[in-house]
Amino acid sequence: VNYSYNDTYFGNISYRRDASSRFSPDNRWGNFWAASAAWMISREDFMQDIAWINMLKLKASFGQQGNDDILYPGVDLDKNYYPWMDQYKMTGANGIFADGTLSYKGNPDLTWESTYMTNVGFDFGLVNNKLTGTVDYFNKKTKDILINLPAPDVHGTASIPKQNSATVTNQGIEMTLGWQDQIGDFSYGVNGNFTFVKNKVNKFKGTDKGGISYDGANIIWEGHSINSQYLLRADRIIQTDADLALVQQMIDNAPIDEKTGKKVNPFAAFGTPQKGDLLYKDINGDGIIDMDDREIVSDGPNPKFQFGLNLNAAYKGFDFSVLFQGQAGVKVYWQNALANTSTVRFGYQLNKDVAEGRWVEGRTDAIYPRLLQSQNQINTQMSDFYLENKAFLKIRNIQLGYSLPKSITKKMQLERLRFYGSLENFFTFTSYRGFDPEISGLAYPAMKSAVLGINVTF
Repeated sequence: VNYSYNDTYFGNISYRRDASSRFSPDNRWGNFWAASAAWMISREDFMQDIAWINMLKLKASFGQQGNDDILYPGVDLDKNYYPWMDQYKMTGANGIFADGTLSYKGNPDLTWESTYMTNVGFDFGLVNNKLTGTVDYFNKKTKDILINLPAPDVHGTASIPKQNSATVTNQGIEMTLGWQDQIGDFSYGVNGNFTFVKNKVNKFKGTDKGGISYDGANIIWEGHSINSQYLLRADRIIQTDADLALVQQMIDNAPIDEKTGKKVNPFAAFGTPQKGDLLYKDINGDGIIDMDDREIVSDGPNPKFQFGLNLNAAYKGFDFSVLFQGQAGVKVYWQNALANTSTVRFGYQLNKDVAEGRWVEGRTDAIYPRLLQSQNQINTQMSDFYLENKAFLKIRNIQLGYSLPKSITKKMQLERLRFYGSLENFFTFTSYRGFDPEISGLAYPAMKSAVLGINVTF
């Protein structure tokens, strides 16, 4: 349903009811609706005397979406399209039940994942619409996300189904701002955009460490961002006698083992560090360096900030444009034996930066630990030493063109003839040590291209 009143008030209301056979008959149907409204304030009588405001609109919307894409491993199939049903092992070409063994416990209470999206903002045009922009606040909450919860032993070896038990929120601000103007034969424009988004797991498996779901260095943990980086903290590279004294101090002050009455080895988990090795921080303060000293060191690979800027100008037949794009507030754990790790292995290459930046006796400004055989993992534990900042600013495109005057193109029976040259992805400003901050590790980077071309319009 759409409605408007006096070209000042606008709105829309929609409703849909969907069914999916992936849920039991009792939970098959989902109801989803959305509504939006807008108020064109600039058309009100009290705004007519404000000449510099050409357009001002307030807007708000709220809507729901459903997701039934819930495929899980089945018995003999790669995917299970009916996770609400119990399934049994089968054997033989004829599909005979094998002793009625339950292989997958269905959950008839499964239902739709639901996403609720709220948006509030305003659009504006000022100074004869030379300055235009939008500002939007959004809040996207997804409820009833399907996850695996701990299974009671009574289920034996059978796989139990996921349950509608998690909630995730994404909220933030989106902005655009532009200025367009012309002075005689010279015209120009500046257009920018900016997005900030914060992600949070509102409900998962609890806030204690038993509720953490691990995927290498990434975790999902209630109260934190999805795929937060959960790592050890590297205090320093041990390079001097003073640094080495810290190791001995930890050994001297190690806690007593209640069972043996002797001091424990505080470095038993990863090995006692020597000169050239990483010294990890004792985060929990128990006097022992182990995996319990991991903590969240970043919100993970999803950027908090994304931005862009487009500049364009034209004078008579010449035109010029440049596009900037970037991101910030994003870090990833990246350890690669060929790129940033001080390990050696027969047949493997060693990165020049690692070879030149490694610690050797007498050095106090090393960037990387000493070289060790790859089997020795004291310096290759998952720590923030290998945490990379993937913030970047790219000049995505630069283009310069020239269009022949119409007096010439008419004689050629052409509407327009334009010559141009452009550079694509040529300039990237970043501290990331991989090939390209927009891709992972040593995967092939974005292609650079230089183009010379002609546009012909008849």
